Amino acid sequence: MFSQLKDLSAFNLDYLTAFAVIFCISLAMPVLLGVLRRRTLARQTASGKLFSSEIFSLFSAVYAFFLGFSIVTLWGSFVSARNVVNCEAAAVLSSSCLSVPLERSGPFRLALSGYVRSVIDDEWPSMNQSVVMSERTSELFGDVWNAYQAMKPADKESWSQYSSVGQSLAEVNRQRFARSQTLSGNLYPPVWVILSFGLMGVFVGLLLTNPEQTSTQVAMEVIVAFLVVSCVYLIIELSTPFSGVLSVEPAPFQDVYVRLLAMKVPAG
Repeated sequence: MFSQLKDLSAFNLDYLTAFAVIFCISLAMPVLLGVLRRRTLARQTASGKLFSSEIFSLFSAVYAFFLGFSIVTLWGSFVSARNVVNCEAAAVLSSSCLSVPLERSGPFRLALSGYVRSVIDDEWPSMNQSVVMSERTSELFGDVWNAYQAMKPADKESWSQYSSVGQSLAEVNRQRFARSQTLSGNLYPPVWVILSFGLMGVFVGLLLTNPEQTSTQVAMEVIVAFLVVSCVYLIIELSTPFSGVLSVEPAPFQDVYVRLLAMKVPAG
């Protein structure tokens, strides 16, 4: 319980830090815009030439669409990645339970336990830091298949049970492959180009709109900057479901590992 509270407090601290930085950037935005206006827009302001706010409104609507599209798409991928982890962990537990009646199934359950331990200790840090699957965990999963083949029953009565274990293990393999496909790259590169140019467009639009920079304009600049930068930050976080502050946790595998130990399976 205390470890969960500690993880939750660290999670909240990371988010508070991130949004504190974003807020500081938002506060600095009017200052930067004011300096640029004085150096680049003095003549245009004196002559009364102002940037059309209608054009900026149209641009903002289009950019808001792409921000919303990206967040909805990536959130769907994030939820899908979390479901994949749940299904994979459940299939591992099913494989272990189904193998209990079979003779010589101890090494198989031991291999499963070692695989789950490696997923927690090796693969999750690898996915978080390098956005790649762990080679050691992949090798241990190969050992699970070898242990499965080694416990092939000699009597025909056990073949049905043995086949059920194989089907459950195949499900683990499918979900593991699906997990490897959700590590990153959930948005096409052209969308990232649009988001990047759109972010610069927001900055230019704020620069050219109302060069006199009234107090109301300053307040709106802070709000717009905070909202847009926060959305971009959320998109970056969601684009890699297993890394960053907002990430899928290995809690289902931790629960399965505890259950494997409760089944008297030696730790890997």
